Amino acid sequence: MEAGGCMDSEHMVMSFRVSELQVLLGFAGRNKSGRKHELLAKALHLLKSSCAPSVQMKIKELYRRRFPRKTLGPSDLSLLSLPPGTSPVGSP
Repeated sequence: MEAGGCMDSEHMVMSFRVSELQVLLGFAGRNKSGRKHELLAKALHLLKSSCAPSVQMKIKELYRRRFPRKTLGPSDLSLLSLPPGTSPVGSP
C-alpha cells in the first residue's frame, strides 16, 4: 500500500484506546496483552513491518466506530436551503 495510507493509519492507531488496540492486534494474530504504551508500540510495529490492506481496513473500521462521521442525508440537506426564520416541521 502507499506510504500516505500507512501514515494515515498510524495517526488513527495513535488515537485508539486499549480495547481497540487489543482488537487490532488480535485481528493480526499478535499478542494483545500489555499496557497501553506497549500495545501501541506493537500496533505501530505491525504497521511499519507490513502495511497490509486488510490491517488498514481494520484500522479504518475501528476508527470509524470510535469517531463516526455525521453524514448529511436528504432531510438534512433540505434544511440548508430553508429561508431564515422558517421551521422545517411546518408552522410553529
